[in-house]
Amino acid sequence: MKKRIKKTNRLLEIVKIRKLLNSTLRLEKILQIILETATKNLNADVGTVYLIDHKKKELWSKVFQGDLKVEIRLPIGKGIAGHVAKTGKTIILKDAYKHPQFNPEVDKKTGYRTKTMLCTPMKDRKGKKIGVIQIVNKLNGYFSNADIKFLDLLSLDACLAIENSRLFKEVLEKERIDKELEVAASIQKMILPKTIPQIEGFEIAGMNVPTKQVGGDYFDVITLPDGKVALVIADATGKGVPAALLVTTLQACLRAYLESDLSLEALMQRVNRVIFHNSTENKFISFFMGILHPASKKLEIVNAGHYPPLIARNCNLLKLWNTGVLLGCFETAKFVRKEYLLQSNDVLVMFTDGITEANNAKGQAYGDERLEKIITENCMKTAHELKEAIYKDVKMFEAGAEQTDDITILIVKVK
Repeated sequence: MKKRIKKTNRLLEIVKIRKLLNSTLRLEKILQIILETATKNLNADVGTVYLIDHKKKELWSKVFQGDLKVEIRLPIGKGIAGHVAKTGKTIILKDAYKHPQFNPEVDKKTGYRTKTMLCTPMKDRKGKKIGVIQIVNKLNGYFSNADIKFLDLLSLDACLAIENSRLFKEVLEKERIDKELEVAASIQKMILPKTIPQIEGFEIAGMNVPTKQVGGDYFDVITLPDGKVALVIADATGKGVPAALLVTTLQACLRAYLESDLSLEALMQRVNRVIFHNSTENKFISFFMGILHPASKKLEIVNAGHYPPLIARNCNLLKLWNTGVLLGCFETAKFVRKEYLLQSNDVLVMFTDGITEANNAKGQAYGDERLEKIITENCMKTAHELKEAIYKDVKMFEAGAEQTDDITILIVKVK
């Protein structure tokens, strides 16, 4: 009769715990409920609930050491809990010190004496191992088969609660990432030109098509007080808010320094120092700028690790080779200025690697050759028409494959 009453009480306890587990999505609270339920119903002194990190092949748990809660990690296969996680078989001990897998070092450090132990795997309804419950020192007698059955019942509800907690955390993380991308997209949109100024004797067209994962592409057309025009295209490494903020820094300091009387080389050195001091590790910017003199058609250029722009002249292509180091790599980097003289009907094409590195479903890259081909085939068209032809051809090549990087183009045609 006593055994029947005890069994009934434990079933009622499972029903009560089920409600408690369903009342929270906080993982730490769930683990606390599991542990308190197990130690109380098994009439034990202490215990630990470990979860399995399948990627790292470890068990982990958070335990109190004094007043501090610390995370402990154990390799799967090591110690009693690690052995249970590896084999999926329950271990029940009347004298822990006699088991070859038991590690007495923890007892030596803490002064605690482990005597009896019950260690059982936590498995979900599909039989997948989620964690391990380790209960130590039954207050009267030894752990029994009835104790194992109780933990098996408890683990089914515990695994479901743990899985719900993890799914909830994933939803929150996705919402956080989506919010970050919204912020990055708004930053990126703010720094791009709302309208592109048109200069007499030239046609200028530009576009930026961001990905879902917002990158750090930037282009600009800046008319200067002396009548010159700055043509800018850049791409920050990485994605999201960090890349967008770094490009915002570039835009702000660039516009400020362009108002000064600095030479192009000195201007670049100052911009580089600003990026160097305001970027985190492994965050750099590929950057190209051309200063156009509309009256003489002279083009001064400087390049910091960016794709060489192309000049289509009589439908023959010239690459503007003049590459320096990426902005932000070295504080004292030097940059070299070059000059070109544009001619009537010349077309200057600037772009980011979102074009040449666009992939199709087979993982093939769009590449330099295809870009050059589409430029030569459309070199007699307007700047706007050429821009649209390039973008349309990239999309045709992708054939529905997901766009993985921003696509940015800036084209200047001499009338």
